[in-house]
Amino acid sequence: MRPAATRTSASCGSAPWALRAPRRCCYCRVATLAYELTGSATVLGLVTLSQGLPAFFLALFGGVVADRVKKRQLLLFTQTCLILNALVTALLVSTGIVHVWHLAALAVFQGSVLSFNQPSRQAYLIELVSSEERSNAIALYNSGQTCVRIVAPSVAGLLISLPFVGLTYVFYFITACYLVPVFLLFMIKTRPVEFVRKRTAMAFEFKEGLRYIAQNDVLKIIIIAGIVPPLLGNSYQQLLPVFASPKVLDVGASGLGLMSTVSGLGAFFGSMTVATFGNVRRRGLAQLLAGALFGLSLVGFSLTRDITLALVALAVVGFAASLYQTLNATLLASATDPAYFGRVTSVQQVSQSLNSVATVPIGYAVDQFSAPSVVMFNGGLITLFWCFVAVFVRSYRRIEMEPQAARPGR
Repeated sequence: MRPAATRTSASCGSAPWALRAPRRCCYCRVATLAYELTGSATVLGLVTLSQGLPAFFLALFGGVVADRVKKRQLLLFTQTCLILNALVTALLVSTGIVHVWHLAALAVFQGSVLSFNQPSRQAYLIELVSSEERSNAIALYNSGQTCVRIVAPSVAGLLISLPFVGLTYVFYFITACYLVPVFLLFMIKTRPVEFVRKRTAMAFEFKEGLRYIAQNDVLKIIIIAGIVPPLLGNSYQQLLPVFASPKVLDVGASGLGLMSTVSGLGAFFGSMTVATFGNVRRRGLAQLLAGALFGLSLVGFSLTRDITLALVALAVVGFAASLYQTLNATLLASATDPAYFGRVTSVQQVSQSLNSVATVPIGYAVDQFSAPSVVMFNGGLITLFWCFVAVFVRSYRRIEMEPQAARPGR
């Protein structure tokens, strides 16, 4: 491998950990704190909604901005805002004056900043690599990104379980982690952009991006497949404090940290599976099987009341979720024209913000019924969704050949 390619691989592999790990730690620890303050899964859902809601209004605009401006400058500005947000959270928690409305307000601010940070981060990747390296770089980046989505909260959960850290000081650790990507961004050498796009009015570029997606049937299928299972299933991470409480498993803070860690280990192996066997020809079929396994493993987790069996089920849940979401992100990136990458990823971000919206009715359902019942119901719906796709959506098979067509000459 050429030295330049090696540096590219290192950048793409480490970037998700530096950029996303502290945010994911903060995201799940705020949810844990909200539940500890109130004991209500509904309030937990509302705080989660506070972070996801700004994406509805700002993410598409953030995608247009990401396709127009210098990505590194935008990333440095937004990372600085995230550092300040985490520091304020740490001060409120350590001084003991934190209230739920503080968490909601800080979540709204963080969600607004991320509406610009996420599209620019993913579009910046396209500028860092040559066209020949782009496919491998995208696969490696998305593998790390999906792994971080589940592994990072487990790290924070492990820190919380340590007596000398706990929930009080974990937010200072998160603040320090936010400094790492700032230093890394200064170290990255930006290469000349290989594609030049004519600058037009932002309103026109906004409509142009939506038109591009609407006219691309493959993209629409991939985006829909990336919405439904995470919308129903990803809430299990926010509900782990409920499972750890006396209402279900009664394992306390140490058990919560262990459950998060085991789920993260499963996610790690799922992510590495994609990185190792990423050139498999039938990736559409692989995504279908991973989605079905995700749903079935959630059902299995919801049915057990033994901590050992619950840990085994969570390892499978983490593996399947990471495998599925990494495959989906790789397929989406491979099917997108680089000139539209910021806008396409912003549409995906709007779709992902539905996860935050879903936590409110899911939290309410948990309060009315129980966390195991809700997780079992959602896992069953995910399994039925993929059965429907396998039987009735014939165009799904078109996605399977798309990655191969994107890399001629191999």
